[in-house]
Amino acid sequence: MKEKQSNIIIIACSIFKTEIEHLKSEGKVDVPVVYLNSMLHMYPQRLKELLDNKLKKYQNNKVILVFGDCHARMVDYEKNTNITRTHGINCCEIFLGTEKYKKTRKDGAFILLPEWAHRWKEVFIDYMGFKTSEQIKPFMNEMHKKIAYVDTGHVKINYQLLEEISTFLGLPIEIINSSIYELEKSIIKLLNKKS
Repeated sequence: MKEKQSNIIIIACSIFKTEIEHLKSEGKVDVPVVYLNSMLHMYPQRLKELLDNKLKKYQNNKVILVFGDCHARMVDYEKNTNITRTHGINCCEIFLGTEKYKKTRKDGAFILLPEWAHRWKEVFIDYMGFKTSEQIKPFMNEMHKKIAYVDTGHVKINYQLLEEISTFLGLPIEIINSSIYELEKSIIKLLNKKS
């Protein structure tokens, strides 16, 4: 019989929201989930402050963090006996799994997840300050050969948007199919972990 999970809470980056909500709708995740804005990744100190406050609020709960190494002190949370965290250095590895993530990176891909595709202007133009395609193309081409858009199967692909991103960044785009199996496996393992 499944252990009662009334004292467990998940705190997750909103990059995973669509997929976690799908797992909830299927009954695979049956605990409350608190989401923090994925743009906080660009402001690690602010992310740390908000996460610290949430963890203080839920200090009497078993907490599962669905985050990569999004600020310099993420690993410190795991020193607390009530806190566990998904495996992966970043959200891309959490979605793809270590092997597929490393291969995609080795292939020179800039990995783009569904939520960030919809927020690409907020990231590249507003936050990073690249106002024109001519400004960002040399920067992107120095480090990457292509854009790999991760299709988790839970967000309708906006091909026009992907083409716009590809044109602006000056990189060809390919769609890589990825189930949410790695994310699901990681969360379920932590839900079932004995305290």
